[in-house]
Amino acid sequence: MKKGKFRINKKESLKENLRHVIPLMYDDFFLWKKSVSGYPLRKTQLHEMRKAGKPLRYAMELGEYCFGADFTKCLDELKQALDLMGDIHDADVMIPDLTSHINEIRGFNRTITSISDRIPTRPLRNNVNELRNSRRELFLQLTELLNDWETGSFRNRIISATLL
Repeated sequence: MKKGKFRINKKESLKENLRHVIPLMYDDFFLWKKSVSGYPLRKTQLHEMRKAGKPLRYAMELGEYCFGADFTKCLDELKQALDLMGDIHDADVMIPDLTSHINEIRGFNRTITSISDRIPTRPLRNNVNELRNSRRELFLQLTELLNDWETGSFRNRIISATLL
C-alpha cells in the first residue's frame, strides 16, 4: 500500500478507523485480481497480491473484535485465500529448487560408470510432478474463490459487516 493513500484520524476510535481503512486495503489487494486470475504463470503478480493481502488480514483480525459474526466470516474467507496463495507460492519456490537438484544429480551420474552406483532421480521427479499438479489444483480453487468474490460483491459484504 502506498504511503499517504489514506489517513488515520487520531480522534476516532479503532473501530471507526478500521471502517475507513479496510475497504481501501481490500482495493489494494483486489487490484491484482485481473492480472492473477486465469494466468497461472504470473507468479510475481500472485506474490504481490499475497503481499498486499497480509496487511489487510492483520487489520481485519483487529476488526474481528470490533465487528460481528459476518465480519468474521469475511475474515475466514480472506484467510483461506491467503493460505491458498501461500501454498501456491511455496510450490513456485520448491519446483525450481528440486529441478536444480535433479540437474545436479544427473550431472553427477554422468561421471559414474557403474549404473548401480548412480543416484536415482525418479523420486524427485515424482515430487516435482506432484507439486505441479497440486499447484494447478490450488490455483483453480483460488481463481474460483476470487471470481466468487467479484460476483458476490465481497467488498460490499465487508463494508456492510463493519456497519452492524
